[in-house]
Amino acid sequence: MPKVILVAGATGYVAARLIPELLDRGFHVRCLVRSPEKIRHRSWYDRVELCQGDVLDEKSLYSALSDVQVAYYLVHNMSSGKNYRENERTGAMNFGKVAKVCGLEQIIFLGGLGGSDKTRHMKSRQETGKILRESGVPVTEFRSSVIIGSGSISFELIRFLTMWFPLIPAPKQTNQWGQPIGIRDLLHYLTLAMELPESRGRIIEIGGIDRLRYPELMSGFALAMGLFRPRLALPLFPIALSARIADLLTPVPNNIAFPLMEELTSSSIVQNSLADEIFPSMELSRYAESVQNALSRKEYPTRTGWLGALVTREPLKGDHVQTSGEGLLIDFRELDNREHQMNLKDFHKSKSVDGWITVDKGSGDWIGFYRKLKLLGSVRVEFWDKGPEIIQLLMFEPRGIPGLLWWKLVFPFVSRWMLEKLRREIGS
Repeated sequence: MPKVILVAGATGYVAARLIPELLDRGFHVRCLVRSPEKIRHRSWYDRVELCQGDVLDEKSLYSALSDVQVAYYLVHNMSSGKNYRENERTGAMNFGKVAKVCGLEQIIFLGGLGGSDKTRHMKSRQETGKILRESGVPVTEFRSSVIIGSGSISFELIRFLTMWFPLIPAPKQTNQWGQPIGIRDLLHYLTLAMELPESRGRIIEIGGIDRLRYPELMSGFALAMGLFRPRLALPLFPIALSARIADLLTPVPNNIAFPLMEELTSSSIVQNSLADEIFPSMELSRYAESVQNALSRKEYPTRTGWLGALVTREPLKGDHVQTSGEGLLIDFRELDNREHQMNLKDFHKSKSVDGWITVDKGSGDWIGFYRKLKLLGSVRVEFWDKGPEIIQLLMFEPRGIPGLLWWKLVFPFVSRWMLEKLRREIGS
């Protein structure tokens, strides 16, 4: 019988990348989610066991943790607003208590690195790890610096703010050291922790090779994108205003952006060599390499389509959703196929479609197209056959400010005829 692994917080970014890794290693993966609807488009949805529950509801955890050997605690309550610290404590206490009753061998928790007395969010994450340890279940607590990967909240802040602003704001308060880690390296740590008993009961600080000041993270991203972004030194760092701006211009909402902005006033670097001692085989990536991997989305599973891997601000459900995520501006629609009569199985990849390149074709249930818009960016469209419904997923990857303005001002007027023509080609 394969080992049963529970992933709590399965709707989040790290979980979306970790779960396929666990499945490929042959584990039986059980996902604890409050709303299964949020992950119904994941490429691995039919390969996992779903358990609906909430760490704030102790009773719902018994069935989730029954017969489980190892649990990943990837729950985050920042989106719950002013009560997030209380919710973090309650969730950790409930989870630890039930995990102890169910006889778990190990809890693997991903927390945050660094912080100070002023960074309430980081203190809350470290308190969560302490509460989990007090349960008596062996806990491996990783404390990570900024995570670099397509869909990571921190990376999305870096990406969108660098694209929107012609200058990189560099307030004096943010001139702190960070040690960003690529998602590939983070996943390697998380999966290895199960195999190494010496990781249990330890607090392990992890980061990448490079130590960079926070404004340098934006400079490095601009360099990778070929954008000219000089730095602008600023005397003040208004955190509340900066979070509001992030809410307007990036996929990160205000209630999450605010605590992340607070963290920029303190360093997050590895202070000891414990990670090297426990994981001597780890080969860490440089920041520039992690950025390139994120931009090319190398952590995506192959031939599964973008719908099954995207991490977005709002979940892709309902008749029409406009959102953003992973450097993309996204328009999601569920269409009645009785009206459009699209036959994806009979559409040939070699068929000419004016202005569009057929970039991929699934096993008859989906197809993807690509189109480049000069000086603005590129457009990708996927169509998914869901029986009576066709899901249309349009993703625009802007290039700098011109692309962002095109999406806001022009796209609403040109998208209808552009996509109707493509749908007619598929249906003919």
